[in-house]
Amino acid sequence: MKLENNNKEVVKRLTNRSLKTNKIRNTFAVLAIVLTTFMISSVFTIGISFVKNYKTMNLRVQGTTASVSLEGPSEKQIEKIRSLDIISNLGSEITVGQVELETLRKNRCAILIRYADKEDFEKQISPAISDIIGTYPEQIDEIMISRRALEFLGKSNAEIGDEIKLSYIINGAVQEKEFKLSGIYTDYGIVQDIGNILISHKFIEANKLSVEKNGKLFMTLKPSARYTAQDILEKEVKLEGNQKFSYSYDRNETLVKTALATAALVVMIALFIVLSGYLLIYNVLYIAVVNDINFYGLLKTIGTSPRQIKKIVRNQALKLSIVGIPVGLILAATVSFIIVPLAMSTFFSGTSATAMPREISFNPLIFIGATIFSILTILLSCNKPAKIAGNISPTEALRYTGAKAKKEKKNRNSTKGGKLYKMAWYNVFREKKRAVLVFLSLFMGVITFLSVNTFLSSMNVENYIERYVKNDFTLQNILDENRDLQDNLDEDLVNSVRSIEGVTRINLVKSSKLQIEMNEKVFLPSLLNQYKNLEGSTDGAYKFLEYIKKNPKELFTSVVGVDDDLIERVNGELKEKIDVEAFKNGELILLNAWYYGENYEDINEELTIENSDGKGNKSFKTKLVNDTSGRLPHGLGSPLGISTIYMSNSALERLDSEAKNLNVYVDCEEKYEPKVNSELKNIADNRGLWLESKTGDTEEFNKSQKVMNILGGGVSIILILIGILNFINVMITGVNIRLKEFAVMESIGMTKKQIKRLLSFEGMYYAGITSMLICTLGVAIVYLVAEMTKKIVDYAQFIFPITPLIILITIIFLVCLIVPRVVFKIASKKSVTERIRKIEN
Repeated sequence: MKLENNNKEVVKRLTNRSLKTNKIRNTFAVLAIVLTTFMISSVFTIGISFVKNYKTMNLRVQGTTASVSLEGPSEKQIEKIRSLDIISNLGSEITVGQVELETLRKNRCAILIRYADKEDFEKQISPAISDIIGTYPEQIDEIMISRRALEFLGKSNAEIGDEIKLSYIINGAVQEKEFKLSGIYTDYGIVQDIGNILISHKFIEANKLSVEKNGKLFMTLKPSARYTAQDILEKEVKLEGNQKFSYSYDRNETLVKTALATAALVVMIALFIVLSGYLLIYNVLYIAVVNDINFYGLLKTIGTSPRQIKKIVRNQALKLSIVGIPVGLILAATVSFIIVPLAMSTFFSGTSATAMPREISFNPLIFIGATIFSILTILLSCNKPAKIAGNISPTEALRYTGAKAKKEKKNRNSTKGGKLYKMAWYNVFREKKRAVLVFLSLFMGVITFLSVNTFLSSMNVENYIERYVKNDFTLQNILDENRDLQDNLDEDLVNSVRSIEGVTRINLVKSSKLQIEMNEKVFLPSLLNQYKNLEGSTDGAYKFLEYIKKNPKELFTSVVGVDDDLIERVNGELKEKIDVEAFKNGELILLNAWYYGENYEDINEELTIENSDGKGNKSFKTKLVNDTSGRLPHGLGSPLGISTIYMSNSALERLDSEAKNLNVYVDCEEKYEPKVNSELKNIADNRGLWLESKTGDTEEFNKSQKVMNILGGGVSIILILIGILNFINVMITGVNIRLKEFAVMESIGMTKKQIKRLLSFEGMYYAGITSMLICTLGVAIVYLVAEMTKKIVDYAQFIFPITPLIILITIIFLVCLIVPRVVFKIASKKSVTERIRKIEN
């Protein structure tokens, strides 16, 4: 009967002393644990921070948590809506008027005066704004003002309690009053030229304003009511006159495909990191056990049980993790403070960049999860080495080579088996698990590197410029407070731009909003597609049709006029050509095929458009166009599901003689680009126009790309180093556990030169097979990453990473050929007799 020693103190002492005598091993093991923990916790921290900040950004741009509104609600309607089980928050707002100031008109901006009740402000508006100081106004002479509005007023340094004199329009009359500042906040509305002032309920009462006559009711739906709310509201709430519910669902809901693609890509990279970390820790502990195998064999001779030996190995790993895991977590937290804000400001620009928070999500669950994940990885990694140490007998420990005994194949003779390249092939695969470990270590590191490289290279500046920036310069008219085009881009300005030295081409785009007659064959497919995508059902499309049948004069759309040269350029890049002459002659109009979904079918119907003065109309042939050129601009906005219409400038002028210029596209000779840019910038500043330049966009993109390359390149280098370090560890192990074998081979006449050649052949097989895996399975994975990138970024193009691939394969061959020879040279400095005697002792 076998009795097990139950001396916990001895096991603990053996564990500690073994750690003290293996300082180099400990260093490598701690480094492996630090890298693994760092990579895991970094991915979780940065990923969760990104998702959280991204949702906040979308909410801020949206301006409220509310997703449904109703204009002019009665008290009876409000109470009925409040009683429904689909509403989580309910609040009302009143647009009171706007500030009347000459400087605001001159700078093409506006300040709106609004009222929000307590529930609306606290539960629906507050989550979409930030940096709130002070309180919501309660007295008739108190106001709460956005920082953007303070900037427009020239009072950016104002403080709580300051008095601000305002001239404003309310109920059609201009009034003047001095207000006390009770609160300040930052808002992030997508319209950058509008600021906001919030006033008190007492002010509303004093000016005899009410929600029913002057305001709107805003509702935040419960998540469970996302797809049923419309039917319930319109069934339960009786509407009056022209009342209708307006639906504007969370912007995050419309980004599901992008979010899924991003999540899939992050999960794939995270799995690569976890597996690479597992292999790294496994290799380090495996080497430690193999090097100390005689020690574990001797322990068994003095009565140490297999269970106790396994415990020694596992305890060593866990003690090392006590050092490595905290260091990895601290390093990840420190790096996140730099990476997260940098990434947030890099990936977004304009309004999105301003609204995007730079907050780092240091939820304790992230670090607890990363710690547990790291410990599980460590325990899993040391499981096999612990089994080897615990199950080996003293006799086997002396003869251990790391390979299982195999039956000799029949017909194996010295003539065929003595070839070095055949011996090397046999050595590579005589321990299949070790061979798979080597291939996997290299493969994972290289593929992770190539995946990150592909993700970044797919989003290069050339692709971005080709997709989005079609002209050297674009001058764009801006909207006034009523969302109509201002008259700042007139013909005189266009002629002055045309006269600038170096300008080679000008294209003019006009825009208007015109009433159209409902043609169900034209618009029903687009209505059904858009309502289904946004609301999850097509009921809204049919309700909209019914409404238009009763109110035909309320059907309008954005109409964009295009000059003859521009339509020829567009047609030259379209896959499906159009009848350009019919378009120029005002017989053909184009509808944006995007509204009709991916599998759209062309519509050979006529569409009637009313003149802007209401006197007469004109019928046009229609054609759906998928603008692959990217040259046709978006219009001024239309009802959901109603496409923007494109026609010739001459045709639009006949329908609306006061149609205003929307865009002027300018191309110039390259040598005159700086001069043209300077003159256009002066024109834009003086006229209040928006100017875009290809050079400016390229510079901004290159700044972002540089940051992305630093971040992605840093991660890639760490991962490729992990892969190469894994291989080096495995090769060191392979050579060390075969030292006896090499010594015996030398004793029967094999030279060191031949052994080095044998090891070179083995390294070449490792490199060759790994390269084949990379060039087949690896390329498929890289292609999959490229396809996911296209779903995340629409301008991305797959660029095969041929240069990085060649460099990495070259490095793999060099490492695989050199490392085994160097290890053997260092390990075989003593004579054959000394080496054999040392192994047998």
